[in-house]
Amino acid sequence: MNKSLSPDFSDKALTISSSDKDSEHKIGLVLAGGGAKGAYEAGALRYLAEINFAPHIIAGTSIGALNGAVIASYPDFSVAVEQLNILWDKLGSEKVLHLNPGGIGLDRNKVSLFNPDTVEKLLKEAVKPAAIRSGKELWVAVFPALKIPGINYDHLLGMLTVLAGTSAKWLRVQDCGDDELLYNLLLASAAIPFAFPPREINGKYFVDGALGDNVPLGALSKEGCTHAIVIHLENAVTWNRHDFPEQAIIEIRPTQSLNKNQALIAGDITSMLDFSSERISQLKQQGYQDAKHCLEPILRSFTSLSELRLQDNILKNKTEELQGDDPVW
Repeated sequence: MNKSLSPDFSDKALTISSSDKDSEHKIGLVLAGGGAKGAYEAGALRYLAEINFAPHIIAGTSIGALNGAVIASYPDFSVAVEQLNILWDKLGSEKVLHLNPGGIGLDRNKVSLFNPDTVEKLLKEAVKPAAIRSGKELWVAVFPALKIPGINYDHLLGMLTVLAGTSAKWLRVQDCGDDELLYNLLLASAAIPFAFPPREINGKYFVDGALGDNVPLGALSKEGCTHAIVIHLENAVTWNRHDFPEQAIIEIRPTQSLNKNQALIAGDITSMLDFSSERISQLKQQGYQDAKHCLEPILRSFTSLSELRLQDNILKNKTEELQGDDPVW
């Protein structure tokens, strides 16, 4: 039986720090992908910082990988969350998406709808390789893309491999000895097909990990993660939590759809690409409120349980004292 919301995932577990080497717990944080909807994660993480949550290990896909890279770069979780929220405010004030002239074509000079230069610049400003290598362990999901020399069918063939049963790859960011390779790995995980170009990692090409695994808890499970908080960017079921019977899992899901409209595909795509300041502010606020809505009842339950245990211990101690007293005649 899945141990989600288990008493083992107590307020003590939530406040455990990554410096506590003797702890039997290994706390994970999983950040799903969803383009601009990743601002929701920044808001949810702000609430987690307020209740002194601190993960030992992080996994992310797509925008979750980029958010995770910022979080992993700072030893203090509260500082990391503050920096992430500052970055999202900056994204709202800058034009993140720049169309490539002429759009997508089959020649090698027209491989994506958007020019990735602005995203690369902001990533390099926010994430320093030395800081992330000495920071929290970070795993990201990427998806293999085929590469035909001279013809850029990468995205299309990458998506077709989904039908062939190809799975996402989990790669550890700290294993990247070269700085450019580290950035390429992060950008590969967020390379939305057709929107951004694929990235080369050790001679192979990869695109958005969401094509194969948008909730990469499996990467942490194999590393001995015992407890995890998963932040989703969809309120529909996109994975099976019962695949992880050994982990105590708390899921934070949107109480309302993060899509701007409910058109099946168009609503999701337009929401993934809307980096407007107003939209980012709305998503951050919703993320904060949903995290609070999810976790406050759990924390209250654990507080009540702790108080009952305290009262029980007091009663036992008083009983033992009375049993040790001389009888009154």
